[in-house]
Amino acid sequence: MVALPEFCEGILHFDETYTERFPEVAPWLQSPVLSEGQTRLSDLTEPAAVFQTLLYADALRYLTLQITASKASGHPGGFASQAEAYAALVLLGHKNILTEVGHHAPGFYSAMFLDRSLEAMDIFTVQQLGDRFRELHGLLGHLSGYIPGILAPAGPLGQGQHFAMAAALRHPETLFPFTLGDGGMGEPTP
Repeated sequence: MVALPEFCEGILHFDETYTERFPEVAPWLQSPVLSEGQTRLSDLTEPAAVFQTLLYADALRYLTLQITASKASGHPGGFASQAEAYAALVLLGHKNILTEVGHHAPGFYSAMFLDRSLEAMDIFTVQQLGDRFRELHGLLGHLSGYIPGILAPAGPLGQGQHFAMAAALRHPETLFPFTLGDGGMGEPTP
């Protein structure tokens, strides 16, 4: 049995036999595709980069589901359905991802946990991530600008796209993607 890193404490379902069952992926897991301090993938065609991007998306989706299950509350589907896009953007070096969707909060908290931003709130383990979700001095049900790593809070529908457009106007050399929820393109109504 392999000793798990401390941050894994609280993971409810962990498959220690993955590489035994799928030995063909073992070469892609020999080392991280991002080294310490590296902010983006250097070789997009490397099979390990593709596979580890998919693993990152799976980790986002799993944590999003587990955090909502921790309080039997929240909406995991919206963020979980776009986890591959989020993972690809982050591994391409884009962290300025905005949202207007409060229901995407569990996914964004999962992403902030994985990039270690939540350590500023003394959240170091998956158990602590779930314990602090939907708590007054923790991770609120909708995104807050007080959460480390969150670029902008999720407010009214339409806010994310407007923040992204304003940021892009101010910094034209930077990509500012945003996640869109149902009804977002029509809000706020003129």
